[in-house]
Amino acid sequence: MINSEIGAVLAVMRRNVRWGVRYIADDDQLEHSLIHSLKELRKQIFSWQSNWQYVDPRLYIQPFLDVILSDETGAPITGVALSSVYKILTLEVFTLETVNVGEAMHIIVDAVKSCRFEVTDPASEEVVLMKILQVLLACVKSKASNGLSNQDICTIVNTCLRVVHQSSSKSELLQRIARHTMHELIRCIFSQLPFISPLANECELHVDNKVYQINLSCHLF
Repeated sequence: MINSEIGAVLAVMRRNVRWGVRYIADDDQLEHSLIHSLKELRKQIFSWQSNWQYVDPRLYIQPFLDVILSDETGAPITGVALSSVYKILTLEVFTLETVNVGEAMHIIVDAVKSCRFEVTDPASEEVVLMKILQVLLACVKSKASNGLSNQDICTIVNTCLRVVHQSSSKSELLQRIARHTMHELIRCIFSQLPFISPLANECELHVDNKVYQINLSCHLF
C-alpha cells in the first residue's frame, strides 16, 4: 500500500510541467529532494515487512509530509500527498502498539496544520481544503488516536475552525463539508468524556482572533 501511494505521488509529479523536468530517474544529483526521498523510501519499504510494528512510522510518513509542507508544490500534488496520509491512517498501517506512534501522530497534525501549496485555481484549492479536513478527522478517528496529545487535539480543532471560516467565501459544498467535519470532530471528542481524568490542563482555541481557554484531561484519547 505504501508503495502504491509513493507511485501515486510520483506519477502526479511526473505529469506536472514544472516537476516533470526534475523527475530524472538516472541522476540523483539533479533530482529534487522531494522526489529523491520518495524513491529512496520505495527502495526501503520491502525490507521492513517481517517486523512492521517495530518500524518507526515517521520513516514512511515523513516523505509525504514533506510534500504537504513544501510551498513549491501545487494543489494537485499536495492533494495526492494528503490522500496518501489519509489512507495510511484509515487503513491502520500503524496502530497504538507501533513504536513511536505518538510522535508520528504529532508530525501528521503539525504538517497538515502548516500545509502549503501554490494556488492555481479556486477548485483545486477547495479540494485541498477538503482533504485537510479529511486527514484531521481521520487522526481523531484512528485507532492510534490515543497517541494524540492535548495540544494536538487543540491544533486539530483550531485548524478545522480556520477552514470553516475560510469556506464562508468558497462554494456551498465546501461550506457543508467543513461544518459536517466540525460536528463530527466535536462528537468524537465528546464521546471520550467518560474516560477523561478530572485532572486537566488548559489549552487554547483561537476563533476570530479571540482566545478561549478550555480544560482538557492529560490524555483525551
